[in-house]
Amino acid sequence: MTLKKSNDLLRNLTQKLKNQKFDQSIMIGFDGYVDSLYGVIHKKSGTEKQFFKDISNFADHIKTLSGKSGQVELSLKEIKIGGNAPIMSQAMGSLGFQVHCLGTLGFPKIHPVFEDLHPNIQDHSLENPGQSDAFEFQDGKLIFSDCGSFDDLNWEKVKKRKGVDNLREIYLNSHLVAIVDWVNLPHASDIWQGLLEDIVMPSGSIGKKFLFDLCDPSRKSNQEIREALQIISRYSAFGEVTLGLNENETNIVFDALENPDKKESSTEEKAKAIFDNMTIACLLIHPVNRSFAVTQNGLVRVEGKLVEEPKILTGGGDNFNAGYALGCLLELEMEERLFLGMSCSGAYIQNGKSPGLSELAEYLETWIER
Repeated sequence: MTLKKSNDLLRNLTQKLKNQKFDQSIMIGFDGYVDSLYGVIHKKSGTEKQFFKDISNFADHIKTLSGKSGQVELSLKEIKIGGNAPIMSQAMGSLGFQVHCLGTLGFPKIHPVFEDLHPNIQDHSLENPGQSDAFEFQDGKLIFSDCGSFDDLNWEKVKKRKGVDNLREIYLNSHLVAIVDWVNLPHASDIWQGLLEDIVMPSGSIGKKFLFDLCDPSRKSNQEIREALQIISRYSAFGEVTLGLNENETNIVFDALENPDKKESSTEEKAKAIFDNMTIACLLIHPVNRSFAVTQNGLVRVEGKLVEEPKILTGGGDNFNAGYALGCLLELEMEERLFLGMSCSGAYIQNGKSPGLSELAEYLETWIER
């Protein structure tokens, strides 16, 4: 894309965002965590702290402790809403949508951290939240999670907690359904298939938009990954399906394919192979410095801009999904959807909170090269 075309697209996009008001509802599920975000201290003199800036330096330090013992000091930045579903819900609520968040937000009472959910969000809690400690660096994050509360969260429990009639009503009233964090929910495939068979299929093909996010599938077997891809593909009979992956997830899913071409391939070539093994409308890939989409019409790619001094990293992918979902609901062109995804994520990472529409438009304007 030429500089002029990119600038023109961004200007038109910011105009489309101004004065928008939404009456669409969104359904998002099915996880939830209490996130504790930490900086990792490298050096300390008195109360002055120097933090590890990147994961590789921290890893080198950890290696020196092998066969010995040592202390790693942490500095708590924040305790906040965690989980793909709550963070994406927060982002969609900030953009102005009415959101039904079905997640592990505390049971029988909502955990206090989720009392800060955006007023546009209606919470539907299914179980107690997981606990995550995220070590944040300038080049990424390490997340240590206790997901024990998810062990018996299956489709039968979801139906018992919410009721099939209520679930069907939420689904029918939602214009977009985001189904996320397959990896950390032990019975996620059961939930995804149960939703499909008990709610989606009986409702018929009514033009829904579906967005799926696996999360990091490195702990899953190749067979489990392939089964998840098959379940996702089955949703395509009932609406427009998008699967979103980051670069690492793309590599893992590609390796899980049966008899793929194992030669060294670019991320784009791997994405095309994954898309060809599924029946979906769009495979969405968001590496840190660009994003691209594979559809039946080919590949669309746009370049992004890195945030030089990130205020927060945990949740960047969920805000990308929210920006992309915004573009889907506005029926925008694919390039515009990708720009919205990257800008929503970038504004979140830079400012430490999900942007509203006006803040998103302002952030997009900073991308226009004059």
